[in-house]
Amino acid sequence: MIRPVAVISKLALIAAGGSFLSFGLQTAVRAEEPAAAVAPIANGGARLNIAPLRLELDAVKTGATVMLTNTSSRPLAVQTRLFAWSQEAGEDRYAPSSALTVSPSIISIAPGATQIVRVLRTSAASPGEKRFRLAVDQLPDPTLAKSGEAEARLRFTLPVFIDRDKAEPAALTWRLAGGQLQLANSGGRTAKVMSVEVKAAGGTAIPVERNSLRYVHGQSAISWGLGSLCPAGPVSVTALVDGQTANAQVSPNCG
Repeated sequence: MIRPVAVISKLALIAAGGSFLSFGLQTAVRAEEPAAAVAPIANGGARLNIAPLRLELDAVKTGATVMLTNTSSRPLAVQTRLFAWSQEAGEDRYAPSSALTVSPSIISIAPGATQIVRVLRTSAASPGEKRFRLAVDQLPDPTLAKSGEAEARLRFTLPVFIDRDKAEPAALTWRLAGGQLQLANSGGRTAKVMSVEVKAAGGTAIPVERNSLRYVHGQSAISWGLGSLCPAGPVSVTALVDGQTANAQVSPNCG
């Protein structure tokens, strides 16, 4: 059971620019831009500031750092781990990975202190973008445990991109079929997509399901369900793709 205060934590993170995903058995937060976010943990008011919320290592960069700051009045235990990030049938998949070195992995951060976490290469750069998620877990404080109540354990997951500069740019194609808006990326770099809007020819908005921040990897595709029957004619699609407004006209395939 997650206590109601954990829901407040989620709302605070959404306001900071994060979004939620299923990632193991914990309350998980997929952290995105802006460059930093602050999240309260359920018990004791512990707060963790994380910056930045996205890491990129180009071909000449050997490592990157993440700053974890405990802004509360009690020590905060944190665990960091790396997961390989892939997509299958438009859904994110995660698997433990040792492709990069993450140090330290277990941390106790004193009140008001900042801990530097280093993410380092273990091999030379190579063609093609590599994708990971850095998981930052706020560990429960056993001294605050109460009988019969399960503590919320918050997890940030930060996107980590390696060798994007050695991959072909994203190449995106929109398609409308089977009651779904589909976006295929035949390029090499991952594209970040958010704020998708679909309008019929007369300007009527078509509801878009699951309309949150999402990524589409190279050589992959994602889709959004549409809360209506297949439109009778072409529709206009507007979205923010990597921070830029993208527009497309899409003809439906209702067969």
